[in-house]
Amino acid sequence: MQFLRRHKYILCAIGIYWPVLFTLTHIPMPPIAGQSGMSDKTMHLLAFMTLMFLAWLTISPYEKVRWNRAKVWMVLAVVAWYGAFDEWTQGFVGRETDIFDFCYDLGGSLLGLTILSVLTFWPALLTVSTIFIFAISDRSVLLNLYPQFHLNTAFHLTAYATITLIWIQHLDRNGRFRKSNPTWPLIAISLPIALLAAVKLTGLYFGKVIWWVDIATAIFGIAITVLISYLTFFATKD
Repeated sequence: MQFLRRHKYILCAIGIYWPVLFTLTHIPMPPIAGQSGMSDKTMHLLAFMTLMFLAWLTISPYEKVRWNRAKVWMVLAVVAWYGAFDEWTQGFVGRETDIFDFCYDLGGSLLGLTILSVLTFWPALLTVSTIFIFAISDRSVLLNLYPQFHLNTAFHLTAYATITLIWIQHLDRNGRFRKSNPTWPLIAISLPIALLAAVKLTGLYFGKVIWWVDIATAIFGIAITVLISYLTFFATKD
């Protein structure tokens, strides 16, 4: 069987993510997870949303979820069974087996399928990435842990560079916004900058302190991604 590029990347991603997820739920709780301030139920929701996202794309990387198809329910059954197995086996390694954790696993799985039933690949990837950025920025204290302040800088640089790259890929495949268009750089930074503003404004609502260094780091990540993409376009242009 010949796999196309997207499918290869997805297979690599799930081949790494699933074993890592299993390992993290079967070792003693890392101290940083307990200090993050994020509810473990939210962690379960996000973890299984991602797992379902990758699981569906593994078998159907170019199609939306259609709820009248048997394979949707088969994938949901497999991930749900894994969630139950994961919770059950945690009891053998000193972790707590919690039925409510399984409920959030199932909720995350359904959320992943719902996103994929409404959106095609790139908008769905944008949505999932945005959910993670909001959750880590506003629903945890992970970015303010002492003395791991480097996590804050690394997050703002990589998160906003990544969301910018995904947005650029979406624009390229949309076909209506070409890099040869003089306004393309403004279009390319529009969504990431809007996301940064939204995250910081909601952060104020949740009592977060807004640091100008974080904003500057995020803007740098956005700008360097747009610049590299733009230069790459001209370097490879026929």
